[in-house]
Amino acid sequence: MDIDPDQVLRSPGVAGGLGAIVGLAFAPGATWRERAFNVLAGGLSAYYIAPALTEWLRIEPAGIRACAAFGVGLFGLSIAAEVLRFIREGGLRRFADTWLQRKG
Repeated sequence: MDIDPDQVLRSPGVAGGLGAIVGLAFAPGATWRERAFNVLAGGLSAYYIAPALTEWLRIEPAGIRACAAFGVGLFGLSIAAEVLRFIREGGLRRFADTWLQRKG
């Protein structure tokens, strides 16, 4: 069985994991356990989200798909943290109230 290094690096999970490793530079003070989880979560997020995202956006070249996976790994956990913060602070309810008032 031959392993193609180029194909491995273009894998969404690997590219996302590498993006998550780069993203660790923006997470100061995290423990090693938290950092390991962030890399694992970034790789898994990219593995599942990046192919759907590139298909939805109709992105064809494999290199650009790998770049999208890297971006999901790099920014995915930060975006998820901000969305959770928004929801916990009642932003979703405020957004829904504003939207419902506008409609009716």
